[in-house]
Amino acid sequence: MGGVVKQVPDGLTEVDIIIAGGGTAGCVVASRLSDADPSLSILVIECGQDNRDDPTVVHPIFSFGHMAPGGKTMLNYPSIKEPRTADRIINTATAGLLGGGSAINMSTYQRPQRFDYDSWKVPGWSTDELLPFMKKARL
Repeated sequence: MGGVVKQVPDGLTEVDIIIAGGGTAGCVVASRLSDADPSLSILVIECGQDNRDDPTVVHPIFSFGHMAPGGKTMLNYPSIKEPRTADRIINTATAGLLGGGSAINMSTYQRPQRFDYDSWKVPGWSTDELLPFMKKARL
């Protein structure tokens, strides 16, 4: 069975892999795992709303309202009082819908500079090694 469902189907008692979060990373991981082994049963769970037919998500030009305070797709997580910020409470806003932040930020991203990755000096994480994956992620 494939596709998006709003409730777990009757009779589904186990799956091979559960991915928590239907944001960009979760959806890509699910797709790559499925491509690598089509026999796997993969369940992606997302706490956000069903936005597949929402024109303000489907057409990125309309997405600005999502990022405004009180937007219908934003989840807000307040911190405890932070002593290093004069006891202010810091609010972290995240997207709460299928596709995560990329569903409401006009699908934009900025690739880091070559120096950012190369300065890590970690095998497998150089710009030259990661660039093919970054290009694959482009729309």
